[in-house]
Amino acid sequence: MKKLFVLMLLATLAFAQSYKEFAAKQGYETDYKTAIAKAKMEKKDLLFVLVANYCPWCKKLEKRRLSKVQMNDLIHKKFVPLILNREEHDFPKQFESPVIPMIYIINYKDEKIEKKSMGFVEISEALKKL
Repeated sequence: MKKLFVLMLLATLAFAQSYKEFAAKQGYETDYKTAIAKAKMEKKDLLFVLVANYCPWCKKLEKRRLSKVQMNDLIHKKFVPLILNREEHDFPKQFESPVIPMIYIINYKDEKIEKKSMGFVEISEALKKL
């Protein structure tokens, strides 16, 4: 039982680090206040991706969808991208979700949700929603 706990803890820590690596590589913000300030300055809406340590679909969304050059270019052209781990970060309560991954498009003027997409989506669906 102790070995299983240690293994689960290591897996959780490894995934927690991977979203930060994804953010650094893809140019995503990792702090809500910084991201919304940047969005207001650039007059772009915020694309907010909410993930969790234990979520395999979150990792797949990062690697198979958001990392694609076409998708990443579109995101950076239209939005200020933000990715947060819901277990590690503070963010406004209105963005809490029992379903992950969750993608929100947030209006930079009033910080209200314009659109949201839950779960792992196909790239064609994601491009249509954006």
